[in-house]
Amino acid sequence: MGLYVDCALIEEVSRLCVTFPIAGVTTNPSILLEAVERGQRLRDEDVLRGLIQACGGPIFAQPVADSTDGLRAEGERYLALDPVRIVLKLPMTAAGLAAGRALIGSGARVAFTAVASLAQTYVASATGADWVIPYFSRLRHAGVDACERVGAMARLLARQDSGARLLVASVKSSADVVEAATIGARDITARPEIIRGLLDDALTTEAVTRFDADWRRMAETLGG
Repeated sequence: MGLYVDCALIEEVSRLCVTFPIAGVTTNPSILLEAVERGQRLRDEDVLRGLIQACGGPIFAQPVADSTDGLRAEGERYLALDPVRIVLKLPMTAAGLAAGRALIGSGARVAFTAVASLAQTYVASATGADWVIPYFSRLRHAGVDACERVGAMARLLARQDSGARLLVASVKSSADVVEAATIGARDITARPEIIRGLLDDALTTEAVTRFDADWRRMAETLGG
């Protein structure tokens, strides 16, 4: 399983990678906008360069254009930064699929994002995508049984044996992360606060507090 951080704030990603086993970074236009609004005044290419330095592993970048040619051109612009580390996230649309096929044919790693159905999962797998990205909470909010759907996607990819991995996004809690992992997601991406929250448990806090107290009592007893 790979745990990815869904964030474009370079300093925050860097801090998180010191503590957690972060496999890479996922971004999209909304995440880039959030980083700008929080004071990181960097263009997309500069953000990606910073993330490449801040964290090992794949850095997912999402081209935006209204045509196949436009998506391919934007994808190539990102790939020029680092063709090994950059993974292109493309929408599961006709234009995204066509651009993805061309980019995969030229050696790029591609993830199809906003995948919502088993049919789309099958097409992405057959195209040679490296990752298929469903939105866990968005499925749930749409009235879909997210666990059943994502689990079925994982089983389909396993049976196709195409090498495509399921990267579950839009998880909103530690419980979502555990659910996604339990039903077969090999990779999960989450916001920094959710990743930090994976360590929170009252029983752990209670145990550590007791250990600290006993250590101090031992030191005081021996010191006396």
